[in-house]
Amino acid sequence: MNFIRSTWRLFAYNLRTVFLFEAGFQIAFAILFVPLSLGLIDFALYAAGLSYLCDANLATFLGSPVTWPCALFAILLLSLGSLFEMCALVLLMQAGRMRRKIGVRELANRTFEQAVRIVHPRNWLLIPFVLLFVPLTNLAVTSSVLTDFRPPEFIMDFIWENNVLSCALIALFVALYIHAFFLAFGVHFFTLRNEDWMQARASSKRLLHGARWMLARRILALVGLFAAEAAAVALIGIFTLTVLIEGDASPVASIGLAVISLGFLIITQCLLTPFSYAALSCTFYELTDKKNIPVDYRFEPSGPTGRTPFAKRATAAALALIAFASSTSYITSHGLFEPSQEPPARVEITAHRGGARTAPENTLAAFQQAIDEGADWVELDVQQTADGVLMVMHDANLKRTTGLDKNFWEVTYNEIKDLDNGSWFDPAFADQRVCTLEEALALCKGKIKMNIEVKPDGHGTDLERKTVDLINAYGMRDHVAVASISYDALVRVKQADPLMPTMYDMTLAYGYLSHIPYVDYFSVDDFFVTRQLVDDAHREGKIVYAWTVNDPANMARLLSYGIDGLVTDDVTAAREMAEDFHPAD
Repeated sequence: MNFIRSTWRLFAYNLRTVFLFEAGFQIAFAILFVPLSLGLIDFALYAAGLSYLCDANLATFLGSPVTWPCALFAILLLSLGSLFEMCALVLLMQAGRMRRKIGVRELANRTFEQAVRIVHPRNWLLIPFVLLFVPLTNLAVTSSVLTDFRPPEFIMDFIWENNVLSCALIALFVALYIHAFFLAFGVHFFTLRNEDWMQARASSKRLLHGARWMLARRILALVGLFAAEAAAVALIGIFTLTVLIEGDASPVASIGLAVISLGFLIITQCLLTPFSYAALSCTFYELTDKKNIPVDYRFEPSGPTGRTPFAKRATAAALALIAFASSTSYITSHGLFEPSQEPPARVEITAHRGGARTAPENTLAAFQQAIDEGADWVELDVQQTADGVLMVMHDANLKRTTGLDKNFWEVTYNEIKDLDNGSWFDPAFADQRVCTLEEALALCKGKIKMNIEVKPDGHGTDLERKTVDLINAYGMRDHVAVASISYDALVRVKQADPLMPTMYDMTLAYGYLSHIPYVDYFSVDDFFVTRQLVDDAHREGKIVYAWTVNDPANMARLLSYGIDGLVTDDVTAAREMAEDFHPAD
């Protein structure tokens, strides 16, 4: 109870400043630090003679002499912004400990003096701490603007499907958590004792000696608080959306409910991180007092405690401005209205490699599963054998699913046509073989559209032309898209048939993609899909899909952008989510 009371005293003494600073900082980060960093990347693209960035031109971009200075400066800028918040909260809690009232302007001035020290070479290791350790571990030491960091979903799916990689990832995260835990007070020592980062790291570890379990219990309590807040926000959001969609409430009641829900979200978003710093600071002072470690005080013990009528009016105006800016930012970023583009009439769902969760990928059984589940598209991959037969499989090597350790260009069709391509998934699918593209076309015709990804390997001949000819032989041009990660392959598809729909599969996508010729569809790694990318493509009459999307929260984010389609392993969940966003008339 003493800890809770002490934490509350630190947190509440300058509560108005806490809220004003945190809300203002989040807005400033969104409208200043992030745009400036992206502007540096845009300038680097311009200097490299590029208008967009993708896999095909990445080497050109990285080879430009302007790229690296711009990238490093952008990283430094983001690090400075994140560290600024962390140092400010440490100073705010110290002011609360001294019973010292402090305003936002004074706080910002004193914070900048500390945060700008990150530019010194001795403190450069703060950059990976702020941008990597903190967001990945998401402990109580995190900056609020970094909590939404997430690695691309397809990378995580690939890792979790591999036992060795999964164990390695778990071990890595355990090591990161332990390391971040021992550095929990590093920013306090950096800010309050003017220690460089290496000294602050060592001081934090020494302070924790004999007090690790105490801090661990308190951090776990904070994690529980964050989880409860997230659950409350989710429940309130679901209730609000349900009321607004069903239209049971009056217009006034609906607006009031939306305002209350948004207000709750803004307040909790602005206060949770400061509260965690109050808890950390309370523990920090408790341990430094116990171990007789001197702490420099950055404020005079006494200071102005009253506010003039003008100051009160200025505070009220600032609060109103922050509320308006926060509301606008939240509404825009979460897709609660779309001023520039109409959402698609129906979001289309693509079964990734067929029904790959309930049948072996890229087999006729998987394609039938996708049809049975009501997918709009089936996505499949095309390889070419040594004798030119078009086969359906993701990997160039046959070992993972058939056990034969050979590449497609090393075998003929007769050598592989009888291989068991299903037992690896489940013995019940032992009858599945490596199917040909022709067999897949025959099965899917009239039942489901096909996203056919060609995979040129440098060994086959006329892969794209043969694929186009086979599609036209089955009369399915209007029911397919020929996709590839290779832009040159798409050019060859259009040369073979200018009317054949093409889809550019992109693991990296940034910039003005919609102007790329020879492309009708963009299939973009979900990590790089933004509202602007979707709107730009729609203005050019092009279609955007996101892959591979299995997480419901990620589905909701992409659907709010007005995405045209989702490529997923979970067709049923994606369909339900899409219908919630775009109910059938």
